[in-house]
Amino acid sequence: RFCGGDMAMQLVAWAWKRYNDKLEKHPLPTKALTSATIAGLSDLAAQWLVGHGSYRYKRTAAMAGFGLLWGGPSMHFWQKFMEKKFSGKKNLSTTAQKVLVDQVTYGPVNNIMMMSYIALVVDQTTVQAALSRVKCNYPGVQLKGWQVWPLASLVNYRFVPLKLRVLFANMVALCWSTFLILQAKQKSKKCT
Repeated sequence: RFCGGDMAMQLVAWAWKRYNDKLEKHPLPTKALTSATIAGLSDLAAQWLVGHGSYRYKRTAAMAGFGLLWGGPSMHFWQKFMEKKFSGKKNLSTTAQKVLVDQVTYGPVNNIMMMSYIALVVDQTTVQAALSRVKCNYPGVQLKGWQVWPLASLVNYRFVPLKLRVLFANMVALCWSTFLILQAKQKSKKCT
């Protein structure tokens, strides 16, 4: 084996330890910055998939702002609320209840928030156009969300430690956010 592989593994182990240390000492800012990074990566992925030439870095920064200001903080407090509400239980019955509550409350609110943010801040539409777009696209987006998020939530609530749940959700959200960004691009013309 080559020594570069060992160095890479040491670097990953060091970064993972630092990340966990930051989660212990400063959970909210760590989760907010993680969400910002992943939201920005989602936008870069969406731009690459659409392939319209040069990257729009202001757009990526705006998406990162969503992760920083809403994604990370809301997931942090939501996960703490759910843990307290269900007394930290992880049995299958309680996990199913958590998934149900999550999917009929936080999930829909989060989708509406993200869709509104993309329309208003990222795409800089008017409030009326944003409301129209959300009204037009929300049912389809939510139905697609219910094909993805219940399983992700089941895994998250059942197997992932509380301090890492936002990170796990962010990893799923990397794909989900990319889908939402692409959805907004494809359907914005149909809904205005």
